[in-house]
Amino acid sequence: DEEQIELTILSTLITETEAPLEQAMADAYMEQHPNVKITLVGQPVNDMPQKIVALNTSGDLPDAFFMPTEFMSQAYDMGIIVDHEELLGEEYMSTLNEQAVEFGKINGQLMMVPWHIIPQGLIYRSDWLEEAGFDTIETMDDFREVAKAFTKDGHWGFSMVGTQNGSGETRFVQYARAFGVNEVYQDDSGKWVTDLTENKYREALQSFTDLALKDEVVPPGATETGYPEASSYFAQEQTGLMISGSNAIGAIISANPDLDGKIASVPIPADERHVTAVQTSGYAITTACEHPEVLAAYLKFMTDEENAIDFALQSGRLPVTKAGLENEAFKTPAYQGFIDSIQYSIPQPAFPAYTEVLDVMGESYNTIIGNGVSVDDAMEQVKTRMETILAENQE
Repeated sequence: DEEQIELTILSTLITETEAPLEQAMADAYMEQHPNVKITLVGQPVNDMPQKIVALNTSGDLPDAFFMPTEFMSQAYDMGIIVDHEELLGEEYMSTLNEQAVEFGKINGQLMMVPWHIIPQGLIYRSDWLEEAGFDTIETMDDFREVAKAFTKDGHWGFSMVGTQNGSGETRFVQYARAFGVNEVYQDDSGKWVTDLTENKYREALQSFTDLALKDEVVPPGATETGYPEASSYFAQEQTGLMISGSNAIGAIISANPDLDGKIASVPIPADERHVTAVQTSGYAITTACEHPEVLAAYLKFMTDEENAIDFALQSGRLPVTKAGLENEAFKTPAYQGFIDSIQYSIPQPAFPAYTEVLDVMGESYNTIIGNGVSVDDAMEQVKTRMETILAENQE
């Protein structure tokens, strides 16, 4: 208790609108434990993988870093993460939602201390839907028709995140999965294979890019529209549909409190199936940390029900504990679709070059929308790149 302990954490939220919420938790913990100093260093989420690789190469890993879902396989292969389950203990682990734990693992190793979960779903303006005469958005056909109905009077239907980065690519993965696409998986023989060269991916790609190019239900400049811009369009009432995680609810209402009560959510519409990614978000404690028990105690503090419920209601990032998810605060139209979607979750494949697969998918929609490349030409490029990636990563 008397030893002065300094902990350095690379945080993505400290660069976003939730920064004051996270800093307040760190300040509260330090007030209770005066010998602990927690320094939150900002690092944008899309740049986190490259940053950690560089710091590992130079021998300068932080005590912990925010773990992007798409980086879990690579971090596992790097061997830089502690055994979180052993560190946290059975009693604490038993309080966590089982799916939050499952989707935070690669090859059986928990890659972070879970802090919050972000299921992906479809956010929509419930008042606009009623005015347009629709009851629900169940299928991709429903989604397209609602987007068309919302596109009028200077409004667009869909806040598309079309950037070729983690924000755009992870959303497009769910869109493609709704068409039955599995981006990369192991067949019965254990060989890595892909659906990205199949016709069902072509259908998903055509459908997605048509929203911008043919149906014109997307604001101009989709390939330059990242998550901040897309959520801003929604908050400014310029769009009425957005595929995103539950955290977008907090960002939108924070930017425009008048929308409270006018937003609802449903699972991502199905072509072949409903899908979601239950993104388990949290901090990975690195093997460079000299005080992992102290850092684990702080990260447990962040998931205390009092802290987690308040944080979730202000940020839209849902609790990871069983008790937290059952709280009455989340049984509302805004959050119910995200809660319902958890049953449709598909885990991220433990493919070592998964970030490269995402890049292939991002390039395919981005070049069609941004550069006028045909779907046929984009599919040829997908085939060429995926053949190389799979060949280089077969066990």
